[in-house]
Amino acid sequence: MDLDFLIRKSNNTNEKSGSIFMFHGYGSNKEDLFSLEQYLPQSHTIISLEAPIKLPFGGFSWFDIDYSDVIENNLDKRYKEINESIDGLLNNIDKHIETENLNENDVTILGFSQGGSICWKLGLDFSNKFRRVIPLSSFIHPSYLNEDLNDYKGLEIYSSHGTLDEVIPISLVEKYIESLAKNNNLVFDRFEAGHTISQMNLLSLIKWIDTTNL
Repeated sequence: MDLDFLIRKSNNTNEKSGSIFMFHGYGSNKEDLFSLEQYLPQSHTIISLEAPIKLPFGGFSWFDIDYSDVIENNLDKRYKEINESIDGLLNNIDKHIETENLNENDVTILGFSQGGSICWKLGLDFSNKFRRVIPLSSFIHPSYLNEDLNDYKGLEIYSSHGTLDEVIPISLVEKYIESLAKNNNLVFDRFEAGHTISQMNLLSLIKWIDTTNL
C-alpha cells in the first residue's frame, strides 16, 4: 500500500542526498511534523508519511491502540499489527529512496508519539537501513522488539521526553531508554514540558542533527 506523503526535495542536485522520513503521532496526519522541515538541513530530502489507518474522529494511526496499552506498559498484543505496519513502511521508504534517487546510506527516521514508537521499532530491528534514529515523546517496550535491549549496539539515536507528559509518562520509558544508552550513541534529553516538541527540544534536536551530519 502506497502511503500519502509530503516531500521537500534537497537543494543538493549534484549527488544523491540524505533523507529524513517522518512519522506523525496517533490521530494526526502528514502535515503535522512536516512543519519542521524549514528547520532541517536543506541538503536533505524530507518526506513526511501518513499512517494507513483512518480514524473515525479524524486523523490517522499506524496501528490500533488504546490507552490501556500504554498504562499496562506492554505492546505484546499489538505485535502482529505493528509488524504489518512496519512492513508497509519499509516498502514505502525503499520506493522513495529509489524514486528520488536518495543516498541509501544516509537515511534518518524521526517520529513523534505513536510515530516515535514506530521509529524505535524500525531503528532498532532494522538498524542496517537507518543511519540516525529520532524518536520523540514516544513509547518503547521490549514486548514489541525482536531482540533483547542489550543486543542493540552502536546506533546513532536522539530521543527526548517531557517530564510533564501525561499522555506517555516518562516513568514508563525512562529505564528502557537508559538501558539502550549503555551500548549505543544515544542522547536522551528531558524537558520540563508536556506531550509536545518544545522550542528548547527543537533547538537541541537541530544541534544534534548538525553535529551528526556527514
